[in-house]
Amino acid sequence: MKNIAIIGGGISGVTTAYFLDRLASSKSKKINIDIIEKNSEFAKDKLNKFQYGQEIYDSGWHNSINNNSVLFQFMLELGLYRYLIKSKNTSKVIYTKSGLKNIPKKMLFGYPLDRNELLASDLLSFKDKISILFGLYNKFNFRNLSIISVKDFFINNTNSKFYNKIVEPILTSHYGSDISNQSLSLVIPQLAFATIKNSDIKNVIENMYSNNVVDNITSGYEYILKFTLRSFLENIESNLGNKVFTEFNNEVTNIEKEDGKYALTIGNKKRYYDYVIISVKHTEFLEWFKEDRKLINYYKDLKFISNIVITIICKKDSLMINPEIGEIIFDKQVDSFITNVEYVSNKWVEIKSKNIHMLRVYVKRQSKVNKLINKSDKEIENIISNELKSIHKNFTFEKMYINKIENNYMYADIKYSKYIHEIGEYLARAYDRIYFIGNSKKAINLENTILEARETAKNLIELI
Repeated sequence: MKNIAIIGGGISGVTTAYFLDRLASSKSKKINIDIIEKNSEFAKDKLNKFQYGQEIYDSGWHNSINNNSVLFQFMLELGLYRYLIKSKNTSKVIYTKSGLKNIPKKMLFGYPLDRNELLASDLLSFKDKISILFGLYNKFNFRNLSIISVKDFFINNTNSKFYNKIVEPILTSHYGSDISNQSLSLVIPQLAFATIKNSDIKNVIENMYSNNVVDNITSGYEYILKFTLRSFLENIESNLGNKVFTEFNNEVTNIEKEDGKYALTIGNKKRYYDYVIISVKHTEFLEWFKEDRKLINYYKDLKFISNIVITIICKKDSLMINPEIGEIIFDKQVDSFITNVEYVSNKWVEIKSKNIHMLRVYVKRQSKVNKLINKSDKEIENIISNELKSIHKNFTFEKMYINKIENNYMYADIKYSKYIHEIGEYLARAYDRIYFIGNSKKAINLENTILEARETAKNLIELI
């Protein structure tokens, strides 16, 4: 019988426990799993919700699910298909200094695939279009993918005008923070793969688009759950078998190796485990490894992303919204706090049928987040309301729910890209049978959290 400790009861820890439990049963491996969580509930700081009328909605960072995603497949595995609501196929537009502009349709991760459509776009001046005509699809060669930033990739394959006016707003709104200096191979690995085949990059991406191999972030269908992500997490918990034990209000204060096992100090007692999975942030676990200078130095200079998401409820008859628009993305040159506005009730008619409009406003560019993060909710309300009046002249709202998420995930710049693989190899060598996952090591989103949990569970079960 092998004993496994999972430190941290966020989505990363709970889904890892789920996959461990399932894989151990299917392979007849004997294990016990302890999930140790210092709070009184799972993922306390991540999955926020609010009640409006009789309905409960998510107000946290995560909202919709793409039907090509790992998360969508996981929900099918849990038998939740009947609780998934499919969106309308709405469009995205860009808000510029000269008003709303349509985004070219045929793009993948912001990469243009139709030259004529691009040249017809009202986002570009005639001069820009001539420049793009001569600069589009340049061939270039990067030997080391870890040194390619997103901006490097697009400027070398298109040009700076196209990148600044179309790609940067789209990708920053989608990926949760300023995208330009982040690593292409970590943030958009699909395009990094295409870069390897740079001799025919357009055809590679065209085939990806045609075969629907990856998500298209500018168009397509999405899903939401009929209940909140908090309920989703509770659903995972209810699927855990009798080999999994959850302990709330318990905090690990130290880890040390004793007689071939890992001793975890919890309260005043030690418990011994064969394997340990750490899914909490480094700010919580570095104290346990304070003699390890390499590990301390790794985390010393890393940057972290903070985000603000604001959910707004408006009476349906108080706000005139084009029903075909699902999202408005703010051009960086507009210099707004808002990065993008999602018209939730346009995408999902079940919400609009409740006689309300629901909007989700995101603040993602870090310079703007930093200016708002310490302001009061009332101050943020005033700022966001005034900016929304640039689109909706007589904008009024009934409720505004403000959610600040500090240090949401790591900023995957080139320095981070350079060291992430190195530190992963080091941790595997230095801490045999300890797994660092989720927020503890990687720049990671909800989709990749599920994927990493499954891979971690698979690797661990193979060792037992």
